[in-house]
Amino acid sequence: MRFLANGPSIPDELLVARDEGRVIFFCGAGVSRARAGLTDFFGLAQRVVDTLGVISDSPAKRLIEAAREIDSTIGISGLISADRVFGLLEREFLVKDIQAAVAESLKSGPDVDLSAHRIMLDLGRGPDGKVRLVTTNFDLLFEACDSTLRSWKPPRLPDPQHHEDFEGIIHLHGRVGENYSGADGDGFVLSSSEFGRAYLSDGWATQFIRSVLDRYFVVFVGYTADDPPVQYLLEALNRGLDSREGLYAFQSGSTGEAESRWRHKGVHPIAYGEGENHKALWDTLAAWATRAKNVEAWYESTIELARKGPKLCYRMKEGRSLTSYPPLKEQEGLPLQLSPHQRIGCAFSILLSDILIRAMSGG
Repeated sequence: MRFLANGPSIPDELLVARDEGRVIFFCGAGVSRARAGLTDFFGLAQRVVDTLGVISDSPAKRLIEAAREIDSTIGISGLISADRVFGLLEREFLVKDIQAAVAESLKSGPDVDLSAHRIMLDLGRGPDGKVRLVTTNFDLLFEACDSTLRSWKPPRLPDPQHHEDFEGIIHLHGRVGENYSGADGDGFVLSSSEFGRAYLSDGWATQFIRSVLDRYFVVFVGYTADDPPVQYLLEALNRGLDSREGLYAFQSGSTGEAESRWRHKGVHPIAYGEGENHKALWDTLAAWATRAKNVEAWYESTIELARKGPKLCYRMKEGRSLTSYPPLKEQEGLPLQLSPHQRIGCAFSILLSDILIRAMSGG
């Protein structure tokens, strides 16, 4: 289903599952970059290198320069990942100094735009009123939206199998302290060795994600297929499962490009048009969040638009897919025993029938 004519098409199973509280959104750096203006993981590595005053011939700095050159020369990013840069930095600096530089790089001003985070909070709120979101971001921008939210960090994470206790913002890779002076608790998952422990040797992050997938659909927002969190996560899942279902990711570009990036990893891509700071994605997510606040009211308003005929609801219709149901005459009304999902299909059938009748009659 498309909420907007130029937006991505959301699979029907995701719409229904989210309404039922069976979707967990994983939020990556792109969420904090979209409107709050923070950087991606590789940009974070660059900022940390600058903050620490790394010398020009440092291996970490040379690796960053090599990655930039590869990206600009052949247009392929992700061949050199940021976790390797942090691994090299750990050879030159104390971990606590690196973590302090990371925290400082993530600190935003008092007027930071939190609208993207509020959209994700609305989408992450289940029918029981509880928010359930997982993020690999270290910042506290979700908490800045709502200070009453429960916030988790490793090693103590909630059990996804206990629905009542599984709520709040889960910082899977750690979080900053409240004053952004360093890491809170056991630190950040930054370097290759730390990712390896979290996903492979100790495997606590892998166990958590497997437990999530046993019960929920997972939707990646704000990631690329080459991001270290995604790479390690999917590699770990490949080691333990014969097949995976229920993994989705939003990806800018054409459908073919999105498929080539994600499908072989076992993830269903949801493609959207590039440009304008991912406007097509965030406008769609905002519309989906509006629907999520009151699903029944959204269905009723859409049905009411459909009853008013094609001219009044053309803009609505052009951005929403028609669900196939037997045509109904408008005067017959909508059968109340149908589910909301079926009722919206009937409403569009009414609309489609009206369009065809007017077209045949020349009206």
